Amino acid sequence: MIQYQTTPDSPVVEISVEGKITDHELRETIERMRSDLELNGKTRVLERIEHFSGIEPKALWTDMTLGVPLARKITRAAVVADAGWIHASMHLARFFTKAEVKAFHVNELEQARAWINA
Repeated sequence: MIQYQTTPDSPVVEISVEGKITDHELRETIERMRSDLELNGKTRVLERIEHFSGIEPKALWTDMTLGVPLARKITRAAVVADAGWIHASMHLARFFTKAEVKAFHVNELEQARAWINA
């Protein structure tokens, strides 16, 4: 499941991921982000990942073909996660975005929000 939240007149998008990501949900999220990027220009993203159980193969392809080009327009990204492997894989982000990326543990959500808004 993916939840997508924005606040009017803010360049910050907050995305919550839980469970398994479907291609349909990912496409909807990418379209919303594309619209926000057109409206706000550069965008900052806070992504909360909890209890992640995987991604449909088709969604993985969608992410690579449609999501990666959008990632290059993000200026700052905070990833809040409960899984150690997500924190360990953060160095891979440099291949997909020029954004400043920082990982936070789930109990550091407020610190992540402060950082993404700084």
